[in-house]
Amino acid sequence: MALEEKREKRPPVTPMMIEEEAALRNGSRGLPPGPWAEAAGPRPRTTERHIAVHKRLVLGFAVSILALLAVTMIAVLLSVRFEECGAAADGPPRAGGNGSLSGAARQPPGAGQSPGRPEEEARGGEAVEEEEEEEEEEEEWQRRRELPPWARPRLPRHLRPLHYNLMLSAFMENFTFSGEVNVQLEVRNASRYIVLHAHRMHIEAVRVAEDKLAGGVQVARTFFYPQTQMFVVVLNRSLEVQKSYNLKIIYNALIENELLGFFRSSYVLHGERRFLGVTQFSPTHARKAFPCFDEPIYKATFKISIRHQATYLSLSNMPVETSVFEEDGWVTDHFSQTPLMSTYYLAWAVCNFTYRETVTKSGVVVRLYARPDAIRRGSGDYALNITRRLIEFYEDYFKVPYSLPKLDLLAVPKHPYAAMENWGLSVFVEQRILLDPSISSILYLLDVTMVIVHELCHQWFGDLVTPVWWEDVWLKEGFAHYFEFVGTDYLYPGWNMEKQRFLTDVLHEVMLLDGLASSHPVSQEVQQASDIDRVFDWIAYKKGAALIRMLASFMGHSVFQMGLQDYLTIHKYGNAARNDLWNTLSKALKRVGKSVNIQEVMDQWTLQMGYPVITILGNETTDNIIVISQERFVYDSDTKPKDPVRGDNSYLWQIPLTIAVGNTSHISSEAIIWVSNKSEHHRIPALEEASWLLGNINQTGYFRVNYDIRNWKLLINQLTRNHEVISVSNRAGLIDDAFNLARAGYLPQNIPLEIMRYLSEEKDFLPWHAASRALYPLDKLLDRTENYNIFNEYILRQVASMYLKLGWPTNNLNKSLVQASYQHEELRREVIMLACSFGNKHCHQQAATLISDWISSNRNRIPLNVRDIVYCTGVSLMDEDVWEFIWMKFHSTTAVSEKKILLEALTCSDDRNLLNRLLNLSLNSEVVLDQDAIDVIIHVARNPHGRDLAWKFFREKWKILNARYGEALFMNSKLVSGVTEFLNTEGELRELKNFIKSYEGGAAVSFSRAVETVEANVRWQRLYKEELFQWLRKSLTQ
Repeated sequence: MALEEKREKRPPVTPMMIEEEAALRNGSRGLPPGPWAEAAGPRPRTTERHIAVHKRLVLGFAVSILALLAVTMIAVLLSVRFEECGAAADGPPRAGGNGSLSGAARQPPGAGQSPGRPEEEARGGEAVEEEEEEEEEEEEWQRRRELPPWARPRLPRHLRPLHYNLMLSAFMENFTFSGEVNVQLEVRNASRYIVLHAHRMHIEAVRVAEDKLAGGVQVARTFFYPQTQMFVVVLNRSLEVQKSYNLKIIYNALIENELLGFFRSSYVLHGERRFLGVTQFSPTHARKAFPCFDEPIYKATFKISIRHQATYLSLSNMPVETSVFEEDGWVTDHFSQTPLMSTYYLAWAVCNFTYRETVTKSGVVVRLYARPDAIRRGSGDYALNITRRLIEFYEDYFKVPYSLPKLDLLAVPKHPYAAMENWGLSVFVEQRILLDPSISSILYLLDVTMVIVHELCHQWFGDLVTPVWWEDVWLKEGFAHYFEFVGTDYLYPGWNMEKQRFLTDVLHEVMLLDGLASSHPVSQEVQQASDIDRVFDWIAYKKGAALIRMLASFMGHSVFQMGLQDYLTIHKYGNAARNDLWNTLSKALKRVGKSVNIQEVMDQWTLQMGYPVITILGNETTDNIIVISQERFVYDSDTKPKDPVRGDNSYLWQIPLTIAVGNTSHISSEAIIWVSNKSEHHRIPALEEASWLLGNINQTGYFRVNYDIRNWKLLINQLTRNHEVISVSNRAGLIDDAFNLARAGYLPQNIPLEIMRYLSEEKDFLPWHAASRALYPLDKLLDRTENYNIFNEYILRQVASMYLKLGWPTNNLNKSLVQASYQHEELRREVIMLACSFGNKHCHQQAATLISDWISSNRNRIPLNVRDIVYCTGVSLMDEDVWEFIWMKFHSTTAVSEKKILLEALTCSDDRNLLNRLLNLSLNSEVVLDQDAIDVIIHVARNPHGRDLAWKFFREKWKILNARYGEALFMNSKLVSGVTEFLNTEGELRELKNFIKSYEGGAAVSFSRAVETVEANVRWQRLYKEELFQWLRKSLTQ
């Protein structure tokens, strides 16, 4: 809709535009913000038109006198009203696009007054003349058939910011702030317009001066253009090329009670609620905190000063240079100047936290700031220690030093994301950085570790070298996601994260999403602001990471590392696009004597959506010849391709297919075949009758592999007889490929279930984890069907023997959190989870016993690594008193890791009344944090007893949910997907389509994906459900 509006000559008038017009007339000499207003310079007038103008001047003067009297009376009435209610207000009312803030804020003299307003009142005739000029300008832009620069999605290129001097005053008692920003501008092309971003703030004054010698440049008028969140300064003359100017803007705004821009959060300490203010600017929210050129390409230096009450401290990207204390209990912190950087990772915070500190070998000061009680308990010590080690790791790996003198880690109670990589001041939600070793599981430790590894990688990929534009956001997010596993392997070498856990947690997960016809390329065009949020999804993060891993594999890891070092060195403190990376990596290959055109190969993977399925067929007529074909993998072949002109048949990739031949006791070394055609014939030596083929060795490639049924049977036989001939990574890969090929109709439904039979002898965690993840969507397709117990019984039989072998962990409260036997403990946890989920009686009894012991003794002796499983199982099996007990513990605990699993356990109840109660409580921010409410709704939707409740709640509360999360990148996408992904009946599909027709708000892409997912679920039920049940019945009776 936004794009269509920009194409029209005259956008329709909206309530927002009417509000802007009224505010501008009372404000900074602005005129109605029509689409073509204030566009071109004034033109000479004829004598007749001068006469008409003078008549209008007289009329305008009379109107202005009457308006002055009316405004004076209204002001008196408002001041009386303000005296009555101002003291009781929680804070000033929300500022509109350019509306004035309430006078409740402590502000410098003149705050709240609009510049030039007295002159307007004295010169009503001039205002009328300016309106006429505006009409002429509008006609001029119409004649040019051009959009004015402020109506375009990107900022005009005639100016470049060199430096920002930003001075802020934060008033935490009423959650407002005032600011003064001075921007040094370089003029590239002459223009009489200064166009930059500003949103939801009140501009008090604007000044423009030539740098140094300084004669002022007169400002004709200013106005907001809310459609593009731009603020326009119209000058009386053009700025001259190659000169620099200073733009000074004084403004004020709210410290918002939401999750973006400069927002507030709170926590309770010793029964007292304390507040803090913190920023979240990525991707386009710096403009809510100060007027700026809010695009990644506009790198500049920043000098920040923050004035606040002395009971608080302030933080920013750089260290404090000086602090000036005032007699009235206020202090101003002046921070050192930053290097060149983009606006989206500028940051500051005003809080009363305490900290602990460490120093790296190279002298970087690392501090972790958090609530005083969390610091006192040592909850931040783990994060602080691994951060020091990780900075040293990255400095050594990239051969580029960390660029700032310090790095602060800030743990906040409320944040829209797990964390944000602001340069020198990374912000984390408490659940992703605070860790209490006495009550945290290995899984929680792993989560905290990987989030920190991710954000620290961004200090290089993202902060030091920044993507040119958001279409290549994967250049930073894909690398940070890939290095989550590489960096964790550095900390815990025995965990094999990059070779193993990457498969289940990244590769297999993103292939589910990318197998939809409604997917999109990892590099996707971003034409307007509404497109930016769309690119932050798992395709950018996880597919980006998977492609990087594939690239590193076929290049060779040492050459790949050398290329990354060159890339960071060449582009540091600047911007880069994907072709810059491809060129640097190609040069690295040439240096070792290899010639591969990386751009030619990788453009097919980054500019095309989806991924291929490779099919390997034996040739029955010719020995040692196989046929290899490729096609785009999609779950629902009936779905129309997103690009109907192109269709799925024209998709081709250059595929680095690794392949090996094996038999009952041996597997050959791998060979690489580059597959670039739809179908190819290849000779494979030593391919005997009893030999089997295995493709995509160790699953380094981003594709699925299918075989003829004969080869599948040979592989199943090999797994049953001696599974260790096949690597653990490929065992996991075979399980995932088989389940998903069957789900999409490429394979008979029995093949994946036959593969599962060997698991009773599988002692490695990864194949069990792959099986558990692959079974999960199948379970959700069947869990409300009449014959579900047949499927349930089959899975229990496969799990039973391993469950008995492994048993339950002992209570390990006194042991080290990071146990040496990570793989063994994770395997035990996976098997217990499957056993309890599918109804193993012993598992249920053990969980109930542990919960009962906790309730009766008020001492929690449940082993850390299975607490979430026990809590959930206990809530689902036992009575309402257990639910109330868990609810009470959720409120009383201060440990963030425990709080998270207690809240999720509440969603496991079989009692629909309790589930409805929890859903309604989830929207109360005092009870459930904003970022946690989404997880509550999604977890209820995963519960077969609550799926319809969550779906109904989602539809009824959509306006509230969309208003709360609509701007927060993929939070809305996560919610839409989580609530709808397991709907699978014709009736639910109709409800979804009807809801989409009637809803208001964003997330159109997410809903399109949801429809395709539910259609695929319904199709699977229709085509394959009975085939699966027939095989299961036969198998169980054998």
